Amino acid sequence: MSFGLLLNAIVCFAIVLATLAFAVNLHQHKKSQKEESIPTVNALIAFWSLVGVFFLFAGLETLAAYGNFTGIEQNLYYAGSLPFAFVTVPLVYFIIYIILGDTRISLGVSTVFLIFGGIYLVALFGFGIIGPTTTEWGSTFAINSNIAINVYLSGLFIVPTSMIMGLLLLILLRRIPKKLQNKIAFSLVAISLIFDFMLLNDVAPSGALQMAARIFIVIGAVIGFFVYFTPLSSDMGMVDRLGLSQTRLPDFEHEDE
Repeated sequence: MSFGLLLNAIVCFAIVLATLAFAVNLHQHKKSQKEESIPTVNALIAFWSLVGVFFLFAGLETLAAYGNFTGIEQNLYYAGSLPFAFVTVPLVYFIIYIILGDTRISLGVSTVFLIFGGIYLVALFGFGIIGPTTTEWGSTFAINSNIAINVYLSGLFIVPTSMIMGLLLLILLRRIPKKLQNKIAFSLVAISLIFDFMLLNDVAPSGALQMAARIFIVIGAVIGFFVYFTPLSSDMGMVDRLGLSQTRLPDFEHEDE
């Protein structure tokens, strides 16, 4: 097979390094967070870890395609479907907690998406997959189940994406310092890039489109890492429920924007 498959695998492993480095740094910074911020930090650690594990399997799957090990490639696709199905759970918990600040409600809502993920996996494993279709730049599979596709699109993609966009709009409408507002907004944009292109990666009809999706995911991971760990000016004294330091998002009536 071509060098394009090797390059595709390298991009996957770059995503693994970026996301797992993000998760490790979040864990190391937990001690410096206020208690109210810990739930969102834990949710972000879970989210970035699941993304990293998914692309670890995706990278190994691409290497298997390069070596023409079709059986191994199929098994790795199934293995990668596990973190793929549940990446929505910490994401939804994260969003609900930022908005409401209630761990019980956040846990309840995210449990609904845990059930959706389980239904997706049952349909996926029950009806199987079609492929692989290997091209110069990647190797793709088709899901042999309309149930699995509809569950993911409706329950595990459209709703969380709408929640991210709604939270982003809410943040932009709040009266908070401009620098903090930008930091939060770019963090959400990075998460949205990762989440949206993960779907495109999984349903890509061609290897070239799959490769393009993975490149955008690398960009999203890098943006998220640097935005999150870029320090705010010391005179702000706080950050929001994103776990950047503190949880509340008060209206800064007397702050300069």
